[in-house]
This record gives sequence, structure tokens and C-alpha cells, in this order.
Amino acid sequence: MGPTASRLAAVALLVLAFGCGDQARGTGQRAQPSTEFARVRVARAEFVSAREVLDHTQAEARGGSADADALRRAQSAFDAAYERYQKVLAAFLTVALNERPTNPETLEALGLYADAAVSNARVLLDRGGDASRALEVLEGAERPFRALGLAVPHNLAATLELTRRVLASPPTATPAPRPRDAAAASRRQRWPARSRR
Repeated sequence: MGPTASRLAAVALLVLAFGCGDQARGTGQRAQPSTEFARVRVARAEFVSAREVLDHTQAEARGGSADADALRRAQSAFDAAYERYQKVLAAFLTVALNERPTNPETLEALGLYADAAVSNARVLLDRGGDASRALEVLEGAERPFRALGLAVPHNLAATLELTRRVLASPPTATPAPRPRDAAAASRRQRWPARSRR
């Protein structure tokens, strides 16, 4: 699974987890907010560190000082850290949104979720051009804010607006050849026919 696909899967997991119950998985008891949120912070720090290593390795690879194996290892570590971060964040939000929707930790976790959605949407827009999928991701991140009557974070709102503009703009057509070029091409095709007579 490539990095974009794994990121999309992680966001989909978070969206599905939003409405999946009110108990921590596998414990049979309710999670403690600060303990669970500490796990979110640790997972996020690991993800940020893996992203920095990947960025550094990619820069070295462009400069010719890193080999393909180092780049693959950095990408793999980044993908694993991102997936873990998304799972931990989803588990926290699943419980927190049902039990403590206005708790400061819950609101901070929602901000982290919005940041991840913006990042994924930008990847979709920049690399894949899939604006409709990017819009789904962004609207999924916007929903909890609207449901709780909270202001949508600026970066999320701005990226939503940009994505909607991209979807509303007409596709660009390939330019037709200029009439002069078409006439010149037509003359070139006729010359060999005349010389054969």
C-alpha cells in the first residue's frame, strides 16, 4: 500500500471510528482522558519525527547522497508512524467525542484530526488531482466541528473553499493548433503528392 493510500485508509478509519461506541477497545472500561491523550501526543511526536527523517532523506536522495534503500526505509517508517498516529487518534476521539465532546483534550484532538485531513487533501490535490476525494476527507473532518457547534479551523475552512473552487472550475482543454500552423501542415502534406505526378 502506497503512502497516499495508507493515509486515506487512516483517515477513513478515523471517520468510521467517530461513531463506533463509547468504550476503549479491548479494555471493557472507559479510558482516562489524560492517559489516552498522552498516547495521542506520543504517537504524533513519533509521526512528526518520522516525517522529518523522510523529508531529510528525500532531500539527500535528490542531491545524490542517499540511496534507494535509505529512502524506502524512511518512507516505510513514515507510513508506519502515520498509521499508528491515526489509529491512536481515532481511538481517542471515538471515546472522547461520545463522553467528553467539549473537553480541552477532545478539542485539541479534533484540531489534530483537522490538520491531518488538510494534509491528506493537499496530497490528493497536488499529486493525484482527485478533488472529489479530497472534498470527502475535508467534509468528514468538518462534520464534528459543525455537530458540536464549534468554529471550523481556518486551515480546514480555507482548504475546503479551495477544493470546492477546484471542483467548480471547468476542466482545461488541450489547445487547438493555430490556423497558421494547420495551413502549413496541410501544405507540407500536399507537396509530396504533387511531386509524384
